[in-house]
Amino acid sequence: MFDYKEIERTIKDNNLLFQKIENADKEWLIQRLYDTFVVGNPRALWLNFKYVPYSIDCNREDPYWHLLDVIDKNTVLYFIINYWNKDFVIYKARMSDIHVFIGDCEGLDEFYLMTLDFMELYSITDHDDLLHIDVRKNKKVSD
Repeated sequence: MFDYKEIERTIKDNNLLFQKIENADKEWLIQRLYDTFVVGNPRALWLNFKYVPYSIDCNREDPYWHLLDVIDKNTVLYFIINYWNKDFVIYKARMSDIHVFIGDCEGLDEFYLMTLDFMELYSITDHDDLLHIDVRKNKKVSD
């Protein structure tokens, strides 16, 4: 069952180096995420992106297996877990640790990976789509 305890268990059991983002820093990051990538307040962020996302072909396989092909394992990202469309749980971590987490966390359904400079966003949706936005390259939805 996916819940806060499962998130904590996964981090602890795998000795992951995750920096939890909380309080004012969390609120600021969520605001940056929305300001940069999302229009309005959709149930799932990917339903209303400001940019047309590039869909990464995963050959009908779980996108998890392709993440390290797309994102270097040493890249540090904000790992944003959409918690039942009610809350976000945010960590700052290396892609290699995030990948271990995703592989072990039971019930993880939808999450976002945002670069530290807020220029790129990756998403695995609850439909197992792997989406990518680079604000320097992707076309705005309104264009």
